Amino acid sequence: MLTNAADIFIPVMLNEWEKELELYTVDREGTLVEGHVCSLVKHADITPPVLAAHVEELFPDGVSTHGERYFLRNEAQALIASPMLELLYEQVRRAAYAERPSRLQSIFAVETLAEACRFQSQYGGAAIYKVSADIIFRGDMNLLHAGNSTLVSSWFAHQYWKGEAGPEAPFWEWLLKCPVNVGERVA
Repeated sequence: MLTNAADIFIPVMLNEWEKELELYTVDREGTLVEGHVCSLVKHADITPPVLAAHVEELFPDGVSTHGERYFLRNEAQALIASPMLELLYEQVRRAAYAERPSRLQSIFAVETLAEACRFQSQYGGAAIYKVSADIIFRGDMNLLHAGNSTLVSSWFAHQYWKGEAGPEAPFWEWLLKCPVNVGERVA
């Protein structure tokens, strides 16, 4: 497992040891298949036109399924983070950590099959797959909740984007910016 904060953001090109990193995602929607590539999607059905222009300005390359669910459709299963919290984290990322991949353009993974099984038992999901991408980042998923004040929520967001742990034992999630390659189904 990686422990050095400098090792948690991997821009575009991966080193040899990073290519060996196996990551696992839980298919909570039941839509993944081996060999599939998860890509960003541009949505042409956003109305009124002023909102379509706003989405185009923020995400000219499109959004992931997570971005669609939490930003465009507001159909989030708020088991992990609320749509408003996703917006806060996106704004903090844009303001202070723009080199990090957007959560709204990523899918999520963990480092071990055991962690994927733990996630699946807590949040549900149909299957577990190996996944890979060129741009990845590691953040503490346990920071994805509102603190007891705006100050604490802000601190949580900054800790997340710094790749540092929060006050509780961390549960590290990896953001894989689309396109993401779906590999072998392992569970």
